[in-house]
Amino acid sequence: MQKKILILSEPFGLGHTKVAEGIAQRISMYDSSVDIKIMELGSVLKPFVTSVFVHSYQKLSTQLPSLWRKLYHFQQHQPVSISLQNFIYQLFHRKIEDLLEQYNPDLVICTHPFCSSTVARKKRLGFDVKQCTIVTDCFAHGIWVQPEVDLYFVPTQDVKGQIMNMGIPSNRINVTGIPVDPKFSSNENKHQVRKRLSLNEQLPTVLIMGGGLGLGGIPEITKILSKWKEKLQIIVCTGKNDKLKDSLLNNKDLLHSNINILGYTEDVDQWMGAADLLITKPGGSTCFEAISKGVPLLIYQPLLGHEEENCQFFVNQGLAIKLSDDAMIDDYIYKLLYDPDDINRVRDKISQFQQKLDPQRSVKSIVDLIYQ
Repeated sequence: MQKKILILSEPFGLGHTKVAEGIAQRISMYDSSVDIKIMELGSVLKPFVTSVFVHSYQKLSTQLPSLWRKLYHFQQHQPVSISLQNFIYQLFHRKIEDLLEQYNPDLVICTHPFCSSTVARKKRLGFDVKQCTIVTDCFAHGIWVQPEVDLYFVPTQDVKGQIMNMGIPSNRINVTGIPVDPKFSSNENKHQVRKRLSLNEQLPTVLIMGGGLGLGGIPEITKILSKWKEKLQIIVCTGKNDKLKDSLLNNKDLLHSNINILGYTEDVDQWMGAADLLITKPGGSTCFEAISKGVPLLIYQPLLGHEEENCQFFVNQGLAIKLSDDAMIDDYIYKLLYDPDDINRVRDKISQFQQKLDPQRSVKSIVDLIYQ
């Protein structure tokens, strides 16, 4: 009988769903007989409420960052409480029972803590299904942690330790890195990639990203980099932020053959493959995509809360450099062009870190679990 996997995400940016798509691709490559369905759960069950909540989250994290930080750090080292679990279910996921009965999965994989909480709640109340949770940040907030989860996949050994401190046994936590789409593991010659993208093959290239919502100070970074447009190729990816894309396209100072303004694209792996440097906010999936591609990271304007924790991890590991002010952007563009030792050291650290990643371990564990 064909095995079924339901992968649940939420539309808080694109990262969680990209991880869902990445693990789905890897499972299909490993065992093509498995039936896999991906769903942004809140958008299906409570689209209006979820849309309002996503908008509120964006406003809170960008316009009231200190308040968002306090909310994030509240009980961050404790597993999610039953009362909060019930609140998440009532607000976003009522009628999940109908969905689970309709699809009847052998395994549910969750790439967002809200989904993980609700599926764990159903298991606690007697629903019989196996559950895996993929932690998509480099810090384990307590909202990720539920004792009903059969298997956790985490990005680092530190995250494993944090989850163990909240009561999850070591044998239920696998350190795999964040399992991004396999296409990010392909490392083509940069000149060939640039030619395919109609870019200048010889110019040093910097990619600017701000996640699916186009956050992270993209206008400020683009303005600073535009001063280097004769010596540098600049690619700006605004995600689904069409307002930001239009404002950049209408800026006469950015009308230059070496400045490329992109909206949402499915070809992020190609643009990363063309880049010598990525300037971004530290979303977990974006940074692990870049690490898989071997692209040095400059981190700019992390959101307070989870992205602060991500930033600290990547900087401490030597995988990224945090830009503490705008002048540092110019400093590192100069270094890229004329004195690349610091950037090469980051590239070497990334190469060493790549050897520790084992996304296929998560796939094998998942397939083994559904056939048990």
